[in-house]
Amino acid sequence: MSSAILSMLGRQSAQPWATGSLLVIHPGGDELSALTNASAWSFHAGHAASWQAAGREVYCQVQAPDLSQYDGVLMLVAKEKELNQYLLEQLALLPAETPIWFAGDKRSGIQPLMKRLPEWFQPAQKLASANHCLLFSSARNAQLHTPAPLQSYAKTITYELEQQQNTFVTLPGVFSREHIDPATLLLLQHVNSLPRGRGLDFACGAGVIAKEIKPLTTELMACDVSPIAIAASQMTLSAESITADLRLADGIPENAGRFDFIVSNPPFHTGQRTDYEIARQFIKDAQQHLNKQGVLRIVANRFLPWPEVIESVFGHCDTVADDGRYRVYHATCR
Repeated sequence: MSSAILSMLGRQSAQPWATGSLLVIHPGGDELSALTNASAWSFHAGHAASWQAAGREVYCQVQAPDLSQYDGVLMLVAKEKELNQYLLEQLALLPAETPIWFAGDKRSGIQPLMKRLPEWFQPAQKLASANHCLLFSSARNAQLHTPAPLQSYAKTITYELEQQQNTFVTLPGVFSREHIDPATLLLLQHVNSLPRGRGLDFACGAGVIAKEIKPLTTELMACDVSPIAIAASQMTLSAESITADLRLADGIPENAGRFDFIVSNPPFHTGQRTDYEIARQFIKDAQQHLNKQGVLRIVANRFLPWPEVIESVFGHCDTVADDGRYRVYHATCR
């Protein structure tokens, strides 16, 4: 969560969310864990761990927790429109008259979202505007509504690889929701030379990389920080009857063991913020999780500084492919 949103909330003379049991949805960090009455429903394993470390109850899962146990809800509006719609659907499970507060950066689209709240909400009332952030209030009304199942949000995306049609399944809030990411596609064109053995797909997203590298593996693990991504990967792999060890983790799981190869299209954003530390830490950790002669192979935008980081960790970095916009990098653990 941005400091601007936190500041806006803190400056409100009336803070009704500070009394009674509160559920913070999509907190985007642990800043609100200081509220002693708050629990969180998070979509980021690292943020969830911070809430847990603060002694707060936290749910890091796709399905909503039992909403009947809360006196109010504070939802931090996400940048992904479809994820917001999914969350609004889940809020239909609230008891009638439960108050709901919505906070978000104007770039998240909070203003148009408040103008088009579903019919099971009372009309939104604007409470505050500060530092390009907005705060609204609403409440669950008495109209009955049953949330649509998660499967109804699934999209099957088709792409071509080596002159064959392939598919994967995506869900709201998962990277590359509408089409295969071109960087990922470039990476998939250069995985056949990987060593056979135990493999890891880091930041697996919708599972498209995991699906393509499965034939190379004796054992396949895929991990992601997002429970929605893990659910999408499960759908993608299940459609092909592919078995994999899917892990929800902030980084490479500590007990993951060692691998013969690790592949990734590593993220460099946290929400709307550029965040290079994710991939920097991943590259360092990858070297510790590779067997001798194990291979790291990643794809990235050409402007990102990963060759220097890889070389500092592995002692070398080779460029396997370069299409003018993205590069595939390779390093061997020696």
